[in-house]
Amino acid sequence: MNDARLRLAVGVIACAVALLLAFVNARAALAGWLTGFAFWSGLPIGALGLLMMMRLIPGRWRDEFACPAESTLVLLPLAAIAALPILIGLAALYPWVHEARSGYRAVYLSPAFFVLRTVLFFVCLAALALLLVMRPARSVPVSSAGLIAYVILATTIAVDWLMSLDPEFHSSGFGLYVLADQMTIALAVLLVVRLTSARPSGQAGLLGGLFLCALLFWAYFAFMQYFIIWSNNLPASVAWYRRRGEGFWAAAEYAIATLHLGPTFLLFFPPVRNGVRWLLALAFVVLLGKALEMAWLVLPTVPDHETVAALAAIASLLGLGVLTAAMFAAAPLILERLGRREARAPS
Repeated sequence: MNDARLRLAVGVIACAVALLLAFVNARAALAGWLTGFAFWSGLPIGALGLLMMMRLIPGRWRDEFACPAESTLVLLPLAAIAALPILIGLAALYPWVHEARSGYRAVYLSPAFFVLRTVLFFVCLAALALLLVMRPARSVPVSSAGLIAYVILATTIAVDWLMSLDPEFHSSGFGLYVLADQMTIALAVLLVVRLTSARPSGQAGLLGGLFLCALLFWAYFAFMQYFIIWSNNLPASVAWYRRRGEGFWAAAEYAIATLHLGPTFLLFFPPVRNGVRWLLALAFVVLLGKALEMAWLVLPTVPDHETVAALAAIASLLGLGVLTAAMFAAAPLILERLGRREARAPS
């Protein structure tokens, strides 16, 4: 119990530090917070999509990932709470709040509608999660309709949270790109949980193959977005990439590619794909790459006060990560209180 309270205290203090940096510079601190939020919210959001796919696609991967994926859904309330500073600080974080717009853009890019979309997003995801966990007999129809709604909602909210940081940047594939990020984050965490559990998986090759598919899925959407923008020479979109290809962010760009494509290449080799230690190491490498990628997506929009933004990002990643781990550990009890017949520990 003391350890649990200590972890909770560390998580709350780190999150408080990230938010208190707003007194130094509100936009930089909120950008740092958005970095941590975008990373850790990807875990339950991505896991929900994976769980619905498990309910529809038969195979041994159900036995490997279904239990920890269900446990991950209890993190949705934490993600919703972590979104509150962003909603409260809209005017400081998003430049479109202060810009005069007309027509459809004036309605869509309005603070009230932004908040409403975020609230509806979490309400819909929570409803899907409850139906999947509490009504397993109806999981097939729920997942069939839910996946359609899920993709629409998740891609739309990705545009709101991340792409609208630069309202002149447009990419029809951005939402799917972020969705690929979220599912890869979720799969990497589930892989770590499964391979370090008290009853470790005997299907390392299967898990490695799924991880390889997730990385290829991400690589496709990341490259296609860049290729389409480059081939069409769209000025606003080119400027978005140029901003992320200068100074420190140019090195970060190469690091992100290495931390993703390196594991992808290694997973093509059976000894790596079937090795538990290899898979654990590569999962942590990819998660590091994802954290850096979220910073690469968000922080270049804050050209000033880079130190504040970086400190807030590190503090939010640490704080939300500790709180995520603490809440995930409590998942069996939470599921039991939701009315499950049997509380299953994350396997």
